[in-house]
Amino acid sequence: MKKIKEFSKQNSLALKGIAICLMMFHHLFLSVDRFMGYNINFFPLSQDRAIQIALFFKICVSIYAFITGYGLMISYKKLNNNKEANNKEKGKWFLSRIIKTYSGYWIIVALSLIICQLIDGRTQMILFKDGISKGILNIIFNFSGLAYLFKFNQLNATWWYMSICFLFILSIPLLYNIIKKYGYIITGLLIIVIPRLLSLEFSEVSYTAFIFAVFLGMLCADKNLLVKVSEFNLFKNKYNRITKFILETILIILLYIIYQKVPLESCWELHFGLIPMIIIMYLYNFYLELPIIKNIFEYLGKHSMNIFLIHTFLRTTYLKDFILEKEYFLLVFITLLLSSLLLSIIIELFKKLIRYQKLIDYIQNKINKLFESNVKNSD
Repeated sequence: MKKIKEFSKQNSLALKGIAICLMMFHHLFLSVDRFMGYNINFFPLSQDRAIQIALFFKICVSIYAFITGYGLMISYKKLNNNKEANNKEKGKWFLSRIIKTYSGYWIIVALSLIICQLIDGRTQMILFKDGISKGILNIIFNFSGLAYLFKFNQLNATWWYMSICFLFILSIPLLYNIIKKYGYIITGLLIIVIPRLLSLEFSEVSYTAFIFAVFLGMLCADKNLLVKVSEFNLFKNKYNRITKFILETILIILLYIIYQKVPLESCWELHFGLIPMIIIMYLYNFYLELPIIKNIFEYLGKHSMNIFLIHTFLRTTYLKDFILEKEYFLLVFITLLLSSLLLSIIIELFKKLIRYQKLIDYIQNKINKLFESNVKNSD
């Protein structure tokens, strides 16, 4: 029997590597105030064009949300294909997803709290400015990843994504059940219509803005759409791939123009859902299997969580002049990328030194045994 081709974990890592590069470029150049006071040359782009591209690269969040939906759909669907799975098994799934997602985050928070306090007292200034009691709560909610969601002070503003990622994981069982009962069209319409019926205010750092990308990731995982689109033949001849590449490249250019012209506040599902999904398909079709590109971005993807969590410290505070005093904008970007990557490598070495992953595995095994004992007791 012919094995069905699937979007692999290596592909997912490579996409994360691309997304983290887009994120750093976005954060560096999304507005003039990000580099004001520094004489940066944007040749061959104009400054305005560079800012426009940086704003477009906000889709990096959508790529992460899409990958989250894709991976969670595969694991949750596998769980539900087991007819013996009950609510406790689903609870176990939820906790295991939380641990897997947040284990890399917890160590960064712990190190950041200590190091920032030692360097410039930043931990105390930000988290304890309203007193000890509020400071302790700030630390607890920073560790949980829910500080943004519950309006507690964050040591790093970029960590807002960890709050909505928690909501994404929480949403998967509900979305899965709605999809199974009503189908993808009705579920997609509900995601689009409900925020408007409730008159929810749009925000670029909200659950509402990116849940549609999660939904599209679930759809692509369930229907294996990335592979099907990749293997679709326009023509049954040697020019099929070249023709597809030209047409899809033109489509990406058109989508970039549409992204700039269509108001974000009224069509966020287009900006942060459909357009990123098509770009992901384009990348998967033509770039993610190229050896050099795949290896570079897959390596960056392995470090993408660390880079995401720490690069803002470097960009805004501790290495700001070192990064932004480069004459050419691409050198600014490369400096931030390499500095963040180097720090991530050091963090990974430290995690191995203290056997951090063994601690996480121990916690995971204890939770699994707890659920298994509860299931036996209930029987």
